[in-house]
Amino acid sequence: MAKKLPKSAHSQQRVLDAAAKIFRDYGYAGTTMRAIAEEADLQAGSIYYHYKSKDDLIGAVLDIGITAVTDSVRQAMASLPDDADGFTRIETAVRAHLTAIIEFGDYTLATRRVFGQVPEAIRAKNLKLRDSYAAMWQQILEGAQRNGELRNDASLTLARLFILGALNWTVEWYKPGGRSIDQVAHEFAGLITSGLRKQTVPTLAVEAAAPVRPRAARSARGSR
Repeated sequence: MAKKLPKSAHSQQRVLDAAAKIFRDYGYAGTTMRAIAEEADLQAGSIYYHYKSKDDLIGAVLDIGITAVTDSVRQAMASLPDDADGFTRIETAVRAHLTAIIEFGDYTLATRRVFGQVPEAIRAKNLKLRDSYAAMWQQILEGAQRNGELRNDASLTLARLFILGALNWTVEWYKPGGRSIDQVAHEFAGLITSGLRKQTVPTLAVEAAAPVRPRAARSARGSR
């Protein structure tokens, strides 16, 4: 049986969830502590028991968003056998990322909207968490490339930026009731790996592509 949250922790979670929704809808400048308190169904003054300012609150919302994704992918990677191939690792990471951003959708959407609006100190702190997560993905891709599964000429930095950007956009269009997260993850991973996969050219294809030497022209005398 799941443990029941203490009253203060339950109240704090309500504040965070409400904040994510308000930041998502109104951005950083358009959000007030009073609006968050109303969304959380709390007295305006009681919200300060948990967070002293709007900056403290947006910092927490941003950190929850990236931490949820990082923890989800890290746990998924840890569950794989040591001999899992690179494509399995990529698909597993894709699925874990998608699962987290859908579950924490308001936090993801709030981050997308306000990240460029928040004070520099808050953004810099959150960027450290983002960089750590990006490094995890870089290791996954580099491992597959070292094993000869990905093209040697592929820029893994560009691949990582492309993958994470596309994954994070999913929260804008994904709707429950359509394709499952597993289906989306499988198809998404297939698109990624088909572009990065190291191609092997069959021998017959090489022979077929070899230039054909023209036959020496017969002499006029010999043709008579």
